[in-house]
Amino acid sequence: MADKIKEDGRNALSMDAIAEDLFGLNIRGLRSIFVLWVHPKRYFAAARTPDWGNRYTPSIRLWLTFFALFSALKIWWIGGNEGMIGAYANGFAQSGMPLPEGMTYEDIGKETVLWVFGLWPILQIISMVLLSLVYPFWGERTTMALRQRYFFAVIVPSASLMPVVLTIMLFVPGNMLNLYGMALAVVSLFVAFQTGYRGGFEKVSGFQKAWRVGLLAVIVVVLNILTNIIIQIVGILVISQKYGYGPVG
Repeated sequence: MADKIKEDGRNALSMDAIAEDLFGLNIRGLRSIFVLWVHPKRYFAAARTPDWGNRYTPSIRLWLTFFALFSALKIWWIGGNEGMIGAYANGFAQSGMPLPEGMTYEDIGKETVLWVFGLWPILQIISMVLLSLVYPFWGERTTMALRQRYFFAVIVPSASLMPVVLTIMLFVPGNMLNLYGMALAVVSLFVAFQTGYRGGFEKVSGFQKAWRVGLLAVIVVVLNILTNIIIQIVGILVISQKYGYGPVG
């Protein structure tokens, strides 16, 4: 009997357990993401219970899972991101940055991308966590914990697109990155709006719901844009100072 129990325990530690160990994402997590896309109201209702109805993964954990996945695959995304690397390389070349011996502008561009991709999750996590705690317009009385649950439930679906978005970006030419970024902003705005409108803000309806959801979606997108701009500026400044040259003009 004891041997059978041990064997059953080994069988239970399957791919679900490996996914949980690597990314904190298991079958329950995948179901939670699916429900947020298809039946978001069920997920938001569970957010009001202490244990998420014993059915779903907490929204902030789901959101952080995608940053764990990003970290795991970052080297692959950076190595193949010729458009982004080329954009930085051209910028440094046009500014007349003197090249260190044995380096090319592509090498410097790749190092800049490495800095940008390294700083982005840190600033993104800090800014979103802070926003989740203070956004007040939910149409009902909320605790800090409930605001955090609601907020990340709204943005998890757009975050779930991150692996696809970053993979597509590998094939975007450098001169199209700004247009690609604008398209992503529009998609993120729409996804956040439809998630919040269909699932959350249940105490209000009509225009009262629409402006609350719309304001939150706009704030999230604007904060994402500002975060990306700040990170790119910081990355350029770091590389410029490292190689003894002023900021790229």
